[in-house]
Amino acid sequence: MFSAPPLTPVVKKLIITLFSAFVLELLLQNFAQVPVIELLSLDPANLGPGSLVQIFSYVLIEDPRAVLSMLIGLLFMWLIMSPFESAFGRRHTLELIAVGTLGGGLAAIAIAQILPIPGWRLLGSHTIAYAGMAAMTQVMGGRSMLFFGVVPMTSRQLLLVLVGLSLVQYLASKDHLMLVSSLGAMLAGGGYVKYMARAPRPQPPKRPGATRFRVVRGGGGSSGGRGSGGGDSDRPKWLN
Repeated sequence: MFSAPPLTPVVKKLIITLFSAFVLELLLQNFAQVPVIELLSLDPANLGPGSLVQIFSYVLIEDPRAVLSMLIGLLFMWLIMSPFESAFGRRHTLELIAVGTLGGGLAAIAIAQILPIPGWRLLGSHTIAYAGMAAMTQVMGGRSMLFFGVVPMTSRQLLLVLVGLSLVQYLASKDHLMLVSSLGAMLAGGGYVKYMARAPRPQPPKRPGATRFRVVRGGGGSSGGRGSGGGDSDRPKWLN
């Protein structure tokens, strides 16, 4: 039976922000005649000072005609990003969102320098969803999961499904930037998990003759509590 994950705090705020931004975009663009799409979406072929803002703000802008695809994207974020936040916490989730956004934008800028297409602009939060899904394939390792709680598949199969979805979306829209930004976000999301998985390197002594031992107040008993400073709860948790 399908069981949806709990809606975690960061993902909940992300979904509310993206949906509210879409409604505000429709009001400003269609009724107030404010060109928010041109102002906040990324124009990768014509870079300027505003591009420093657009490379992050493009995820707040959606195609007004693609309401259903936007809602499906928000559903994907819930099903994929919430388990990630439950496992790794608020900070890593925010960093994954930023990495996916930046990775998709940089990929679009790179392809626009090679194949400049006048008038094409990058917009949409699909890069966050693809980065989250690619990150989860790395977290899964060789284990299998139920896609949407129904279809069993391995992480490699899920990754192939993501690439296939990107290609099908490209065939339907002929949007080069969406295809490249989706693949760039997937690479960024998978790369971020590999970065998280780095083992901490031992720190060398700061001065000659110094040892790696430290004095702990309160003795070494199990009831040291806050004064122990070296309990298991203080150790960094690493993804292996």
